[in-house]
Amino acid sequence: MSSLRNRAIDASALDQEAVCKTCWAKSFSFCKPLHAADMGGFFSAAASLKVNPGTVFIHDGAKFPFYFNITRGATRSFKILPDGRRQILNFGVPGTLIGFSDRSIFDFSVESINEVSLCRFTKDKVDFYANKHPELRKSLLDKMMAELSESYAHTLVLGKMSARERLAFFLMKQNKTQFKVYGELNKINLPMNRYDISDYLGITTETVSRTFTQFENEGIITFIKASEIIVRDRRRLGALAGGGTRSPAIG
Repeated sequence: MSSLRNRAIDASALDQEAVCKTCWAKSFSFCKPLHAADMGGFFSAAASLKVNPGTVFIHDGAKFPFYFNITRGATRSFKILPDGRRQILNFGVPGTLIGFSDRSIFDFSVESINEVSLCRFTKDKVDFYANKHPELRKSLLDKMMAELSESYAHTLVLGKMSARERLAFFLMKQNKTQFKVYGELNKINLPMNRYDISDYLGITTETVSRTFTQFENEGIITFIKASEIIVRDRRRLGALAGGGTRSPAIG
């Protein structure tokens, strides 16, 4: 498991207007509904950050009245149990909005997997602009509902699925998410390691590796390299995943 030691975060001053205008993730981020003419005042709610790989930039129990929108890179959200075990709750990709809570205290930790670029938004300013712009409020609600739906699906995986079904669910979920971001239908990039996948699915790392090998031997997937997979048989993978995900081609 990656060290939980917090490392440097680059919060050097950037021209936020220029950052927003050139942001490639804006088309699938919560701030998409804002028109260019409305963005000027919204810049004051945002700050751009770069986070080094393996940095815990949100700590469980910390008071942090912010939203974080990922614009590049990948993150892992996790809880450390009293006995020291780790449960990974979710993986963040560009467009993921972190920080939904009815309190100003985070109840989980978030760590960068690789180098991550973020926009940090003050919650009270986001709420102010959401009240002025119903389309922004709807975008926030849509993000919240999508996160809730993912939580329900993850609960089903942990409670009822076999190891093969769990890994198939994970691959289909990653493929669907990455298709929306990168537009690649049959390629899955895995920035996370096997320990991360194990702690997300609630199975051992040995089971993860063995099941990957089974899928490859059965012609369901092909590894281009350790962190890159090509899906060869989407129908079989989707059937194994069950009802937890839908094909990216249909939603």
